[in-house]
Amino acid sequence: MGHPFSERNVLTVAGLSVALFLYSSVTHLIPGYNVVYVPLSLGATLLLAAVATGIGLTPSDLGLERASTTSGLRWGAGAPLLAALAIGLAVLVPSFHGLFDDARVNDMSLGLLAYRALVRIPFGTALLEELAFRGVLFGAWQRIARPLTAALGSSVVFGLWHVRPTVDLLEANELAVSAGSRIGTVVAAVAATTVAGLVFCWLRIRSRSLLAPYLAHTAINSFALVGAFIVAG
Repeated sequence: MGHPFSERNVLTVAGLSVALFLYSSVTHLIPGYNVVYVPLSLGATLLLAAVATGIGLTPSDLGLERASTTSGLRWGAGAPLLAALAIGLAVLVPSFHGLFDDARVNDMSLGLLAYRALVRIPFGTALLEELAFRGVLFGAWQRIARPLTAALGSSVVFGLWHVRPTVDLLEANELAVSAGSRIGTVVAAVAATTVAGLVFCWLRIRSRSLLAPYLAHTAINSFALVGAFIVAG
């Protein structure tokens, strides 16, 4: 691990976890949230980078070491192809179309689709989330635990980060009206994104670079959006 187990390091992990969960839970209350989403996320990314420096995380801790760039590109290069193949297959098979149900894409223009797939997701979603969870939080966790525990701990918070987005999705599509079904859906979404977080952490560990999970995250989200757009007609 390279760092002594200390109360300060434990408090750092706890503080980062709570701060990230709160950020995800309250930012939707900002007026014009969808309009300012990308600049807000970029600002949060810069703030996280400053926090990482303040708590002594190195480029290696964050997966941003130059020497690992080639490895990150190599491990992340296959992600867009795999995502395109998997999502393309789901689009072609009608029985999988339910996976893409989202009323928010029904009236989406091609211009808005391009903006979300090429700007909002790469620079507003994936960049912040990868630095936050596979960079800063994972790096902080490794000061107090082995990589597997660090991956699990950061991925659970990544799952909780998606509570509010899942609620927004349910409300937009008027789904899971009863309290029980809403809770069940949110729990399932948290579990699924926790597993996704573990996969991204595996890429981070194997490649020693944040670039690999960033490329995978961007590809999956962007192609899923394009798939939903196609299915919506």
